[in-house]
Amino acid sequence: MNRLLRKILYFVLAFLMIADFYLIFNAGNPDSFLRLLITDTSYDVTVTVAVSIVIGIISLLMMRDGDQNSVRKMIERNSDYIKKLKNEDRSDDEIAESFLKELGAGKFTSRFLEKKIKRYLAKIQ
Repeated sequence: MNRLLRKILYFVLAFLMIADFYLIFNAGNPDSFLRLLITDTSYDVTVTVAVSIVIGIISLLMMRDGDQNSVRKMIERNSDYIKKLKNEDRSDDEIAESFLKELGAGKFTSRFLEKKIKRYLAKIQ
């Protein structure tokens, strides 16, 4: 995800959070700004839950992208060393294990990251 899109998503996320906060405390209020869009107060909770779900989805997408980039960046920074290990006939499995060991990853985290690391290692020749 490029920087401009990330900044836009942060702005959208901040706006939606403020709107959601407002909607939570004004659900059912006949004088709410939401009456400009929806006149029936029975939809207030539905709209509030929908906005909350959108906030959650955007947050998860941004976290997911950040995690993938950090693993890729670490491997790119160590690409010279990885190439050296590959020239010494080390397999991608061995390199991934040593990489995870140096990271100090736990059992759950290491299983999760191992596939990503192997995928990026396969791209390095």
